[in-house]
Amino acid sequence: MGTRFRLFVQPPFEDARARPEIVEVSSPSGSLTAGPADDRMFVVEPVGKVGPYGVNRGPLGTPFMYLPPWTGRIIEPATPDARGNFDYLRPSMPGFEAAHVFGCVRFTLDVWERYLGQPITWHFRDHYDRLEISILPQWDNAQYGYGFLEVGSQFEKDGSILPFSLDFDVVAHEVGHAIIFSVLGVPDPGAEYPEYLGFQEAFSDCVSLIAAMHFPSVIDNVLEETHGNLYRANRLSRFSEFSPHRQIRSANNKRTMDEFAHGWKDEHELSQPLTGAIFDILVDIFHERLVARGLISRAVEDLADIAEFDPTVEASVQYAFDRAFERNADGFVGALIEARDIAGIYLAETLWALAPDFLDYGDVAETMLAVERHESNGQFARIITRNFRQRAIGELHAGVHLKGGKHRSHIHSGRILLPIDYLELPKMSYREKFLLSRSGIGQ
Repeated sequence: MGTRFRLFVQPPFEDARARPEIVEVSSPSGSLTAGPADDRMFVVEPVGKVGPYGVNRGPLGTPFMYLPPWTGRIIEPATPDARGNFDYLRPSMPGFEAAHVFGCVRFTLDVWERYLGQPITWHFRDHYDRLEISILPQWDNAQYGYGFLEVGSQFEKDGSILPFSLDFDVVAHEVGHAIIFSVLGVPDPGAEYPEYLGFQEAFSDCVSLIAAMHFPSVIDNVLEETHGNLYRANRLSRFSEFSPHRQIRSANNKRTMDEFAHGWKDEHELSQPLTGAIFDILVDIFHERLVARGLISRAVEDLADIAEFDPTVEASVQYAFDRAFERNADGFVGALIEARDIAGIYLAETLWALAPDFLDYGDVAETMLAVERHESNGQFARIITRNFRQRAIGELHAGVHLKGGKHRSHIHSGRILLPIDYLELPKMSYREKFLLSRSGIGQ
């Protein structure tokens, strides 16, 4: 028996009617302690922590490395009930955010460790036994790095503060980075191509998307909204939606590498062609499973492909899907779950087979194609080849990095920091070290 948590599938910021769902994660009943915490990770809510981990500036401006552990005061941790569960905590209760963020991390790891075939080993294992999950409500970002996963808040113009600790997509995305670092690793100095950074963001988006698809309510709601025509705007293809009209990223996009061949500003933008190709592969495999189950005809599937580029046939496609879904909704659920798991296995096996040095999107496409041949004997090879080719993946590559990115970049953030990197930082004077110690940072 596992441990129960209440998790929001979508953040409750825009819909007061939203309710968290009870889920059971793999942590054995009674194994979690206050925090929540186990032998692999723990949650803390620091009191007085003035900034995130990474490279910070000292009192006199000298950069210095700031890594776990946090040794200062913390807010009272969330505690399990008599049966070892945390689902007794409600959104209005102290400890709910801590339990929620832990539950999101554990749920996502449960999903992806099944695809990977084993528990992940933290990439920071040489220095830390456990992942420190920190809640920093006054920080406007989220990041995974060497020994830590930190979540802040989204600050809205109307003054409202939206905690990332309650946003499954944001937390699962950061777990995606943890998986990449632990399985794929970090490129050696001078061996990092721009597309490694884009791959980090694209794969982490896919980790979030596929993990969310393991909530039965997500599958049900997506199919109720679309009747299986997944190219319609729906919650499956949206990431971190804070309002009905604004998204951080979208999996269902038409971006290609042509847009980045002469330069790029932000790795989130650069990730879009790869994320979009993988989403299209997922949808096309779903369509193939519908055909195999006799739920739609080959003619309807071919028409759905045409509708991607010809809006004049969209109405006909939707009508066909509406009729087919009405006849056998349960069959659509089964086909989407099959497609989800096929895509998850392909991504996991691709990650195992890649190497971080000089990684580009062409490597990802070739490796996924090889994985497909091994797993499915070429059944979906045409789909994979077509969708990567439509994005010019493997044909065009990212150009130089341009300044002035629209989004906050992680290129020089704590996400890629390693302990040895302190050697590249200037030495701090004794006076500044004294002032730093008086500031309370890290204490």
